[in-house]
Amino acid sequence: ARMASLGLDHAGDWLNVIPSPVLGLHIRPQEFRYSVLYRIGAPVFPTTGPCPACTKPSDVFGDHAIVCGSHGERIARHNQLRDAIYQVAASSNLAPRKEENALLPGTSARPADVLIPHWSGGRDTGVDVTVVSPLLTDRLDMSVTTPGHTLTVAFNDKCRDYLAACESEGITFLPLPVETLGAWHKKAAEQLRKLARAQARSTGKEEDESIRHLFQRLSVLLVKGNAALLLNRIPSFPLPPVDGDL
Repeated sequence: ARMASLGLDHAGDWLNVIPSPVLGLHIRPQEFRYSVLYRIGAPVFPTTGPCPACTKPSDVFGDHAIVCGSHGERIARHNQLRDAIYQVAASSNLAPRKEENALLPGTSARPADVLIPHWSGGRDTGVDVTVVSPLLTDRLDMSVTTPGHTLTVAFNDKCRDYLAACESEGITFLPLPVETLGAWHKKAAEQLRKLARAQARSTGKEEDESIRHLFQRLSVLLVKGNAALLLNRIPSFPLPPVDGDL
């Protein structure tokens, strides 16, 4: 399942980055080490044990840690990706709005991490970022046989939740799922390339350069967000023996 996900487009963009703190393309040595271990499926932690954040059992490969919702690292990872997409839309003079309220009257739902006016066929468009792991137990079988299965499920789940409600308000809804191993859903990648091309037209850069830089920037942010989850969830002591095992 891991190899299938790593074979998808953009899963390794961060490995091709020329480090540049000024451009936000920089990964600290400890972040890099943990990110490589997680990527190749080597043990990330020396032992199993309770997760320091939620106290649930944690595995040595970081599969629990990478999706643990306790504390704020998972939200921070999402917000970093959202903010980067917002910044690209803003630098493209698209007048984006972040976490817009009251898009769906009568509800408190915020289906758009970033709302871009007149983006899709002249309609306001809400894009919504979500990070998913293809390595959870209930997804492994399909992740092996169908690379990108988790992305498809996440895309469809988001559409089921918000698509009809947004359409009724004249808003185009576009989920942007990305796997913890780096691959984006095909439709998400199309929108990101479209944004990068808009930025290139606005700034005078080459389109290919803008597209490459955007995917590398997002890839680095994802890896750094993953590393924060892993580094803050190193099990401090092993789980107790079960059924008398020593």
